[in-house]
Formats: sequence, structure tokens, C-alpha cells
Amino acid sequence: MDVFGIPAHPLIVHAAVVLVPLAALGALALMLVARWRRTYGWLTATFAVAGFAAALAAKSSGEALAAERGMAGTPRISAHEAWGGWAPWPALVLAIGVVALVWLTARPEPRRGPMVWTAVALTAAGALASLVVVAITGHLGATAVWG
Repeated sequence: MDVFGIPAHPLIVHAAVVLVPLAALGALALMLVARWRRTYGWLTATFAVAGFAAALAAKSSGEALAAERGMAGTPRISAHEAWGGWAPWPALVLAIGVVALVWLTARPEPRRGPMVWTAVALTAAGALASLVVVAITGHLGATAVWG
């Protein structure tokens, strides 16, 4: 799959590499500074959802690129592909967590306490896991391409 003669995977990967960490750091900031949720909450949630979509598209386009170029099965590509296969899932947890957090805290109600803490836990777990998995996947991909 190409875009203007360039393989789609490197283009899509850059969207994931920017959006997922940006959403993760933004979500962690929203958890720590509650007043920012009103101003930046839905923007961060949008980045998280877009980051998940980009990570999923990067996984798919990477598999297609490896098959098209005959690189599947090489040690460096296999390591990158293994981590890349996991990358969308913490991004999905992050997206669900931050959307729930922003939505639940938009209008505080007394009975939402346990749900808010669940959203905080999902957001924190998704943010931290996303940062780690995207960094490792990106490093392995760069190593596979550039040696």
C-alpha cells in the first residue's frame, strides 16, 4: 500500500508515534490537574482515539509492507512486528480510560466516585503501557530499517 509512491507504513507510524505519547502525557496531566479537564479533556480524548486508530493502521500497514517486500520473518522485523502487534491495545485502554474520565468528571455527581477511580486506573495503565510499548516498537523499527 503506497501513498504518492511512498509506502504507507512510515507515514502512518509517524501519526501513531506522535499522537499516542501526546495523548498519554496529556491524560497523565489531566489526572494530576483536575481543572485542566474542562479545557483540555476532550482534546486529549480526541488525540487518544486518533492515536489508537493510527496504531491499528500502523500494525496493518506494517504487516502488508513486510509481506510485500519479503521482509517477514527476518529477526529484526520479527521483533518489531511482535511489539507492533501489541501497540494498539494499550492505546485502546488509554482511549477508553481518558474518554470515560473526561465524560464522568464533566458534571460531578456523588455516586460516580468508583467509576471515576476505575477510569483513572484505566487511563494511568493505558498511558504508561502505551508510552513503553510505542517507544520499544519505534526503537525496534528504526533499528530494523537503519541498522
